[in-house]
Amino acid sequence: MVIDSHAHLGICRVFGSNVTEEHLIRTMDKYGVDTSLVMPLPGTPNAKVTHDQINELTKKYPGRIVGMISINPHIDEAEYFEEVERCVKMGFVALKLHPFGHACPVVAPDADKVFEAARKFKIPVILHSGLGAPYTTPCAFIPRARQYPDLKIVVAHSGAYIYTNEAFVIAQECPNVYLETSWCAPHRIYELVAKFPGRVMFGSDIPEAVASELMKYRSGDLSEEALEEALGGTAKKVFNLQNR
Repeated sequence: MVIDSHAHLGICRVFGSNVTEEHLIRTMDKYGVDTSLVMPLPGTPNAKVTHDQINELTKKYPGRIVGMISINPHIDEAEYFEEVERCVKMGFVALKLHPFGHACPVVAPDADKVFEAARKFKIPVILHSGLGAPYTTPCAFIPRARQYPDLKIVVAHSGAYIYTNEAFVIAQECPNVYLETSWCAPHRIYELVAKFPGRVMFGSDIPEAVASELMKYRSGDLSEEALEEALGGTAKKVFNLQNR
């Protein structure tokens, strides 16, 4: 089973991108992705509207689309928690913070509500890493990972191409951290899988990257067990997808 643990829907005014339903589903069909975990892009004009659109996709494509929450945390705490709760009740399975796209470092006061909401509603936190340093380097997340040791924290992109070394550091220091590997070099992915079995997961970030990100895993000398775990098993465990 292939689970894309990092997908998006809608418009992003920060990075100037747009992912449509048609593009998302067509790419999944073409490359054999069974399930995509889908969230708004960080620069969405209206997160609530995009969450509603994602929820409609979960009904239209049951089991194939699963929602994840992404809200700019620079809003009142009550409003933030209300939207997280609404999405959790719709079946969304995780909460994203993009330190660069949301202009909110992980240790900033406004980020408190992200981790507190995730703890309250018992869902993992996804943290963008890579582009946007120094606020997006994986080691910058260590204080939060230690502050919330019972919270599953997914480091999106595992530092990307140039900060992957820091993904090794945070995963070594914080056993509650998991690693999603879009935009990483293939040989570093194999090293992460070997070093942290059961804690590494496939993700694409954008439809255009699905084929190349899958090939990174499939072109390496990974065992069938390791490949199965990274392409779907880890995400299924982290996001509690067993009954979906």
